[in-house]
Amino acid sequence: MALRADELHEDLLYRRYLRALSRYGEPEEPQPSPGHSIRHCPTCGAHTMFRLDPEGMWAECMRCGHYA
Repeated sequence: MALRADELHEDLLYRRYLRALSRYGEPEEPQPSPGHSIRHCPTCGAHTMFRLDPEGMWAECMRCGHYA
């Protein structure tokens, strides 16, 4: 359900969100180590870490093990 802008400041969930942003900052993804990347797997559909194979040509999904 959409709220008007003047009603938004009265919403408890919105106030908690703003308080968490001020306390913890913007959400960030962890930086992967060298030889790893974070992306979507076309096989399992997960947004997860991929590990480069030794030749550096393919990346293996850490969740399902398929190469992409």
